[in-house]
Amino acid sequence: MLESSLYYKDVLDYWGQRDKDYQMFALSNEEWSNVAILCKFLKVFYDVTCVFSGSNYPTANLYFRGVWKVHKVLLDTVKGPHSFLTPMVKQMQEKFNKYWAEYSLILSCAAILDPRYKLNYVQYCFNTIYGIHASDFVETILSNLRLLFDEYIKKSKSTSSSLAGSSNVSDKIPVDSGLDEHNHSSADFGGYFDESDDYKRYLNESSTRSEKSQLDIYLEEPELELNSQIDVLDYWSKSSVRYNELSLLARDLLAIPISTVASESAFSMGKKVITPLRSSLKPKIVQAVVCLDDWMRAKGFSTEIGCKKDDDDDDDDEDDDVSSVAF
Repeated sequence: MLESSLYYKDVLDYWGQRDKDYQMFALSNEEWSNVAILCKFLKVFYDVTCVFSGSNYPTANLYFRGVWKVHKVLLDTVKGPHSFLTPMVKQMQEKFNKYWAEYSLILSCAAILDPRYKLNYVQYCFNTIYGIHASDFVETILSNLRLLFDEYIKKSKSTSSSLAGSSNVSDKIPVDSGLDEHNHSSADFGGYFDESDDYKRYLNESSTRSEKSQLDIYLEEPELELNSQIDVLDYWSKSSVRYNELSLLARDLLAIPISTVASESAFSMGKKVITPLRSSLKPKIVQAVVCLDDWMRAKGFSTEIGCKKDDDDDDDDEDDDVSSVAF
């Protein structure tokens, strides 16, 4: 609605000059400037809400960047030069802190598993919010991600060992010695000492000491372009050969729902606009109710005119009833 009003600014100004009934609602140049600032401020919330409440079920890697943007905008606006926004923003901060103040640990781990973000972007975001204390938050997220990854490694090894045990049964099937009687590429030195098992253990121990984990290798590789359009699930599907256990972890983390909070409750500092009694109204009637409520307040009329409430209505319904005009 704000974008539409800015688009028709000249028309509305002209209307205010021609229509005496509209003159009391006409905006001054300063008020139009405030509308433009407010529109730009709320655009961030609109974009984030569209992402979080999208019908395509967004993956969990989008959570961290969206919440950080809202957090940063609120902090910057409170400290900014636009004093007319300060009272509203302070109320919004209270609502924000109620839902989002502590960044979800598990969903922040999902941001690291986005090849565009990884650890560097998470560090940057925390630095802009917490300054010198950012490293504590980053270390907590990274250490928990490593613990979670270790659990997937253990699960993968237990699965591999069970498969190896079943395959050993087939290894014990005797093989026709006639197939190898002319094979001179190998030699049996005989004797009671067989070092093959000990050699395998040595190789496993040395590889464990020298090789980096899949998570370390992934984090050391350069990030993709920050604003590039990629399918993260497809990325990890194609990387499953290289990052076997890490891709399983990414698949599970990215599938976590971002939020179960309704979008109108996440950022709105107001109360319910539509009560259960008016839930069947069409959108145009709802908008008319809200606008009429504002106009009546501006005129100084009581908004309780014509409204009869049942004695059985509880206090919560009265608190949530923003528009009391009855149609």
